[in-house]
Amino acid sequence: MTTGTSITLLLQASNGVPALALGRGDAIIFDSSTVEALAGSRDYRMLLETGLSEIGAELNDLSLIACDIGPGGLGVTRTAAAFANALGFALSLPILALPAFKLLGAEVAGHSNGSAKPVAILRRAARPHVHFGIYEPDATGGKLVHYEHCLEKSALEQIQNMDDYDLAGNIEVEGHASPVTNMAAMETMLKLALAAPTPAPEARAWPIVEVLE
Repeated sequence: MTTGTSITLLLQASNGVPALALGRGDAIIFDSSTVEALAGSRDYRMLLETGLSEIGAELNDLSLIACDIGPGGLGVTRTAAAFANALGFALSLPILALPAFKLLGAEVAGHSNGSAKPVAILRRAARPHVHFGIYEPDATGGKLVHYEHCLEKSALEQIQNMDDYDLAGNIEVEGHASPVTNMAAMETMLKLALAAPTPAPEARAWPIVEVLE
């Protein structure tokens, strides 16, 4: 995707604390998570109207909508996706769906000072299950090489077989440093959105849901 002066709308909510950001070209120019009065609000219409007003833009200036599709908090993820999909339909814009674990992996790898360590990602699901992923950094940034919804015991056993890794998400691993983060910076999300292939004209965001056994 080209950057130019287009405005990108970013929605990230699967960590349970919704945030909305606007990017012009490759720079974030509004981020609700940095405004105390707006942080965590689920009123996406209000957040968007506030952001557009602050940057002097209008709805029709949006050229791309990118939405975090989880896995994570299912209710809050669905709400954000529903808003993105409705707005995309109204503006005849496709929705770029971005998996949360790809965002988290890129965020941690991007701050690892050149380390090639993989990123193990763990998020709570309905007990005793978790969402588990592995992100492998590489010369081009990296990619999510593994994801599964599984028993926490199974995920921890797989992590024990990893020689060295960084940790992200919201689950502690005994004997390892605490997770680096459970939310990607909006700058990271914007970078991935602009680098992604252009979504199909009718593309929409469909949250990643838990698989019941």
